[in-house]
Amino acid sequence: MIAGLVLAAGASRRLGRNKLLLPFRDGTVLSTTVARLLASRLDRVIVVLGHAEGEVRSRAGLSEDPRLAIVSNAGWEEGMASSLRRGVEAAAEAEAVIVALGDQPDTDPEVVGRLVAAYRSGAPLAVAALVGPGSAEVERPGHPVLFARALFPELLALRGDTGARDVVRRHWREAAKVSALPLHDVDTEDDYRALLEREPPR
Repeated sequence: MIAGLVLAAGASRRLGRNKLLLPFRDGTVLSTTVARLLASRLDRVIVVLGHAEGEVRSRAGLSEDPRLAIVSNAGWEEGMASSLRRGVEAAAEAEAVIVALGDQPDTDPEVVGRLVAAYRSGAPLAVAALVGPGSAEVERPGHPVLFARALFPELLALRGDTGARDVVRRHWREAAKVSALPLHDVDTEDDYRALLEREPPR
């Protein structure tokens, strides 16, 4: 089983209102992110909620797909690492997890599929790699990211608000890099307007 983990526990402090509930397409930012992961045919998708959990559950318009599970992160104020740990714990039976962010509704199901294919070919880590402009192109990690079960202990050891970047950095040389476009975070009102202006194709 390969599970998707959608980290959606933060308080949207920079935006000043809950970014997960902002209207997007036929639903919300969060429901669109989740729908695109479900469209990738993952075996399971786990959404990790924290701040304003009750409101998000009732207003996000999440799918009733039986593959979808919602879990609570009581320690969300610690930062992103706490949500990663909660998600990995909820996916304890998975052979690999794909970590996505709840405020990136342009997550590409095809990229998710290529991450899974890279894992099936033997990669313990598969990363959506962004290629910078210029003649000397440099790959840099983006989202989503697949972590094989062998890396779960490192994810469970994370603390603070840095996410899994240290784990990715440690294993970058052995990682499979899947070419992908940058995803659009929704952290500010300007970000949200820009997302609406560049809405990806359905």
